[in-house]
Amino acid sequence: MKFQQRGFSLAVMYFMAIMLTGSVANAQETKEGYQRSSLHIINIENLKFDNAAKVQASYNKYPFPDKYDDHRVGANSVNLDGYKLTDEEKAALGIKESELGKGLSAALSSSTGGILENNSQVKYELDKFIKDQKVAQSLVKKWYSIKDDGTFDFTVFNDRIKLSMSEEDKQRVQQAALANTEIDKMSEKLINNTFVVFTKLNFISNAVPAEAIRQIAYSQANKLSGMLQDLAKKAADKLYEKTSEGYSVWTNAWLYKLEWNEQIYTDLRKTMSSRDKLDINAFNALNFNLEFIGQEKANSLVTFSLKKGEGDRTEDEIIELSTVRNVDKVFTKLQREYEVFKPLYQLTGVDPFSAKLGMKEGLEGGEKFEILEIRGGEYNKIGTIEVDKNKVWDNRYGAPKQEIEQTYFKGKNKDAREWFYVRLVK
Repeated sequence: MKFQQRGFSLAVMYFMAIMLTGSVANAQETKEGYQRSSLHIINIENLKFDNAAKVQASYNKYPFPDKYDDHRVGANSVNLDGYKLTDEEKAALGIKESELGKGLSAALSSSTGGILENNSQVKYELDKFIKDQKVAQSLVKKWYSIKDDGTFDFTVFNDRIKLSMSEEDKQRVQQAALANTEIDKMSEKLINNTFVVFTKLNFISNAVPAEAIRQIAYSQANKLSGMLQDLAKKAADKLYEKTSEGYSVWTNAWLYKLEWNEQIYTDLRKTMSSRDKLDINAFNALNFNLEFIGQEKANSLVTFSLKKGEGDRTEDEIIELSTVRNVDKVFTKLQREYEVFKPLYQLTGVDPFSAKLGMKEGLEGGEKFEILEIRGGEYNKIGTIEVDKNKVWDNRYGAPKQEIEQTYFKGKNKDAREWFYVRLVK
C-alpha cells in the first residue's frame, strides 16, 4: 500500500510514517493512557455433561462484548484433548497432587461419571495449544492484514485509531491540527492491548455434585461406629437436601494478553522488504507470545426445574439465558480484578450523568466511577460519581425492555462533556 493512495485518512498517513520509521514504544511504559482493547474469545469444548450441545450452541449466540474491538481469529472453540500434560511435563512444572486431593478427585469422578472436572491443569494445556497453534502470531497477522503472499496493510490500525479518538481529537484531525506525536501515542498502545479470553462451560443438576459430596461424607462416616456414624450420615443427608435443588451453570475463564514491545516490533520490521510486503517465511519463523494475566470463575444458580420451565420459556431458552448471563458474569470478574482489562464507558449525558452499562456489568448501585477526559489516548481524571441504585439499567441478556436504557449516576461536575468516559474505581 502506497502513502499517496486515495482514501487514506490523515490519521493513517501519520501512523504509517511512524510505523515504517520504527517509532513504536512499549505501551506498558505509559501507564496513564487508554486505548480500546482488542479481543479474541474462544470456548474450550466440554461434552461430558447433559445438555452440553445446547450449552455450546448457547455460547455461539453470546453477543461479542461491545466495549472491545473484535479481533477474533480462527475457530471460536477448541478441543484440548490433544494437549493433556504428560507425566514428564507435570514433573517439569512441579505439579503434584496431594493424597487427599487424589482421593477427592477420584471420588467425585466416580460419583459423577466425570461430569465434575479438575480444571487446575487447563492453563498449562492452553499454553501448549497457544504455542502449537501459534495463536499470538495469528493475532499479529490480523493486525497487519498479512496475506499468504506476504502483502500487508494498515487498514485495521486505521479503523481502530478512529474508534480510540475522542470527539475533540476527531475534530482536530479534520482540521489537520493533530500532532504526529499524539497519533503515535494512540497507535503504539493498540496492538499492546490485545487480549484472548478462553472460557469453559458446564451446566448440571445441583444433585450431581451434592450426591458426590454426600458419598464422600458417607465414606468418612463409615470409619466411625455406632451413634457417631449415624449422626455423620444424617448430617450428610441434611447437607444434600440443602444443596441439591435446581441447576447450576459454571464458567471458568483464562485471560491472556499479547506480548508487545520495541524489540518484538524491531524483529517484525526486519521481515518487511518494502512498504507493503514482508518475507512471509521470516514472519512465520518469529516467536510471538501470549502473557497469562489470570483466571476467574463464576457460577449461577438456576432454582427451577428445566422440565417445568420458567413461564413461557422453553428448556433451550432457559439454558441459553443462563449460559450467556454467566459468561457475562465471569467477564465482569476479569474486568474488575485485572486493571489492564478494565473497559471505559462513554457518557451519554452529564445532567444527570448517564452511561450505557448496567446489571450485565455487575452494577447493583453505589459503585464509584471516575470521570475521564481523553486527549490523544491519554486520560485525565476530573471527578468521581456514584451509581444511583434506583436507576440501574437491567441490560442483561434476555431481560425485558426497560423504562430506562442506561444507568444514571449521582454527582455533579461542570467540566464534564458527553464525549468523556467513566471507569469503575476498584
